[in-house]
Amino acid sequence: MNKTGKIISAIAIIAVILLGHHVYLVSSTRDELVEKNQELQEKLDKLTKEEKRSVVMQSVNAQMEEIANEERRISDEQREEAIAQTKVAEEMRRKAEIERQNALVAEQRAVEASEVARSQQKIAEEQRSQAEQSKRIADTLTYISLARTLGQTAITQYKADHHDIADLLAHTACLFTDRYRGDIYAPTVYQALAMTSQSKNVWHKHKGIITDVAFSDEKSGYMITCSTYGELMKHTNFESGKLNSEMLVSNPRYDFRDLFIDRPSNTTYALSRSGHLVIVDKNKKVQAIEINIPKPKDLDVSGDQFIIFCESGMALFDTQSRTIVQEKKLPFQIEFMTRYQNYPVAFDRQGNMHLIKGFNNIETSRVPVKGQVTAFAESKNQHLIAYGMSDGTIYLFNAKGQQTRLVAHQSRISKLKIDGIRLYSSSYDGTMNLWLTNAAKIEPMTLFTTRGWIINFTFDLKKTHVWSGDQNGNLTQALISVSQMQKRLQAKLKRNLTREEWNYYVGRNVPYEEVKGKEASR
Repeated sequence: MNKTGKIISAIAIIAVILLGHHVYLVSSTRDELVEKNQELQEKLDKLTKEEKRSVVMQSVNAQMEEIANEERRISDEQREEAIAQTKVAEEMRRKAEIERQNALVAEQRAVEASEVARSQQKIAEEQRSQAEQSKRIADTLTYISLARTLGQTAITQYKADHHDIADLLAHTACLFTDRYRGDIYAPTVYQALAMTSQSKNVWHKHKGIITDVAFSDEKSGYMITCSTYGELMKHTNFESGKLNSEMLVSNPRYDFRDLFIDRPSNTTYALSRSGHLVIVDKNKKVQAIEINIPKPKDLDVSGDQFIIFCESGMALFDTQSRTIVQEKKLPFQIEFMTRYQNYPVAFDRQGNMHLIKGFNNIETSRVPVKGQVTAFAESKNQHLIAYGMSDGTIYLFNAKGQQTRLVAHQSRISKLKIDGIRLYSSSYDGTMNLWLTNAAKIEPMTLFTTRGWIINFTFDLKKTHVWSGDQNGNLTQALISVSQMQKRLQAKLKRNLTREEWNYYVGRNVPYEEVKGKEASR
């Protein structure tokens, strides 16, 4: 019983425990359910709120969707419109591109056409310029040729003593020559000018042959001449066309051949073939120095010492002590003396030339031409060398060594001078000629003639006149300045050519003009 009771008690206890546990569990479950129910209620409330909010949101979304749809519709319409506008713009751009390409093509064609037009214009201008140039050349050649013809006619008229018409024709020839840049030294033009300008003066001053002419400096303004009759004469006022003369020495014992003026001291040295060096100082005091070597011919001046050249020797003269300090015989006979390459040079009678580089230094070489050399000249600037011969021939060598034979003089060449391209020559035939060495055909132009041998000539300091002496004791002054000759000729003119004279001498096709008072100038 006890055991059963215990079991029952145990069971009751377990039942109570289980019931209690169940009650606990139920109570606990109920609490959980209540709590869960509350939680669910809260969720439900929340869901309800959310549902309401969702409804609202759905309504809002529906409205937003409707708005979006409307905007999409509008956007679609705008897009379609934009696409349409794009197509229109693309079409317009395509057309614009086509038009631009067409414009570019048109522009290129215009540029090409412009270039063609410019090229044609340039060709036309060149052809016009060439035509004008050809016309100018033709006119130039025509007028230059006319000027030379007028010059020849002027010479003919002058020789016929028709000086009035000769002056007019010569002046017209000069005008045309200068106007068309012709060569005023063309033979007919220059000779007509020289003749008609009456540019020569002659004075008979010496009894003997005038052998040399020398000028002092421009400040002193005088000229000395010497003769074979032992005369030394001083001349002044020669630029005015007049000549005032004073005899410094007159002694037939002397035979003067060469002359030198020492310009700083105004001392004159005259070499006599008699064997004397005559000295005249600025106070006109005369002193004669004897030379032992026979037949003196030429003086060569270098500083304070002179070399006196004689036919077969030479002597050294000191100007300070006025004594002969050295003498030397030569193994050759001197025919003619001048200067070459800044040294004295002697030509003998065997066809040799001797360059005197020092009193004891002589270089000998053969003359490159046959015959007796009686005159010589060189031009360092133009590289010209001229040999004058005893038969009147002149041999001219240019820089290339080419030889030209110049023939005009009838007898011995007495002197040659080269001034630029101009070669001046004088001869025993009484003629002084001018040669233009650059001409294709070198022809002589006669500057003047005399009735006797021309022994010597020289230029004045300004090179406007040439002075010469002849065997009859005549001193000749000839104007060689073209500008001064033109002025002198212009001053002589008293009238113009008549129209009849113009048509006859100049030509009907040449426009008439009055030449009197017109100055020829370049």
